[in-house]
Amino acid sequence: MAKHIDWKDDSGKFRSWNRKIDWKELYGEWVKLGLEIDATIQIEAVAYKDWPDRQKNLAEYGKAFAGYFGPSHANLVTSAEIGNEPAGNKKYTPEQYKEVFRIMARALREGDPKLKIVSCAVQAGKTDGYCQPIDVLKGESALYDVINLHQYALLKGWPSFERTFPEDPNFRFIGILQDAIAWRDQNAPGKPVWLTEFGYDASSKQPAPNNKDWKDCTDLQQAQWIVRSFLSLCAIDIERAYLYFFNDGDSPSFHASSGITRNMEPKMSYWAMAHLYKSLGDYRMKSVIEKDTKGAYVFEFVNGQYPTKLVWVAWSPTGRELEMQKDLKIPGKLIKAERMPTTKDEKTAVALTPDDKNTVRIQLTESPLYIWIEK
Repeated sequence: MAKHIDWKDDSGKFRSWNRKIDWKELYGEWVKLGLEIDATIQIEAVAYKDWPDRQKNLAEYGKAFAGYFGPSHANLVTSAEIGNEPAGNKKYTPEQYKEVFRIMARALREGDPKLKIVSCAVQAGKTDGYCQPIDVLKGESALYDVINLHQYALLKGWPSFERTFPEDPNFRFIGILQDAIAWRDQNAPGKPVWLTEFGYDASSKQPAPNNKDWKDCTDLQQAQWIVRSFLSLCAIDIERAYLYFFNDGDSPSFHASSGITRNMEPKMSYWAMAHLYKSLGDYRMKSVIEKDTKGAYVFEFVNGQYPTKLVWVAWSPTGRELEMQKDLKIPGKLIKAERMPTTKDEKTAVALTPDDKNTVRIQLTESPLYIWIEK
């Protein structure tokens, strides 16, 4: 949530948003649709050193924010993050962030005890320069409700910002998140962990000459990697995962083509995600059937209301467009099978025939295959 945005565009110029926003109308429409609002209070809009009245401002703003937006009041916002990535551009050292965090957390709690207080983006181990070290939360459990993570599968930083598939053994996408979960288990048992940013750039355009080294993925890879990221995240103790971003302007630069829509027109990833939600919306992760980074991932999901209803999801996690046949012995009656789609009207049905031992032979690809089973 911000009143002023001063991000640079491709021309190098700053653009600003200084008009008034009716948050009650904007957030109210989203709430009517059944959405929960997690607001990010952008403390990094003002650098620590440039904020002489920060203690007074933070206390007043935090109390007023929770006192208006919180669940006990207008009920527009259910959670609030104290900062987004305040370590970026060295605006806040860990010590400075901890000072600001304590002031605002207490103020938010005073304004509405029912509002969930969420940390800024933190990271266990060596940080990426944007996230604060997770140790800033050490000893502060009473002041917050949720540990917040941002994680991108970046093989390289500037200038290419090259991303990779979520299972890539050369980048610990899931492993880095598990490090934070291990820290939570030791220092703040029971605290929920949210991943509020992850995603993949995919543009239809070539980068500008001054950004020639930038690398994105294809539209198909974006769709595959997003779906496989969500599936992989189901296997670890992440309570929520938010994809960045919902729409882009097809700008071939870092974070500027991460939408599942392009200029509000669906990309392949839009249809792949829609199918994921439709297929597994009523299901929960039950077990890992197989997990081989050189061969196959097979996960089992169970219906939350009817435990005899299962879905197995299988895919090739190699990132090499590898296809192979694989035999799976399924634990019940085969109902149907579908391949991840990338267009609106794509036929998803896949014909499978169990043998006398209830084994089916499937074609593994980088696009997940969903298999419905009745026990």
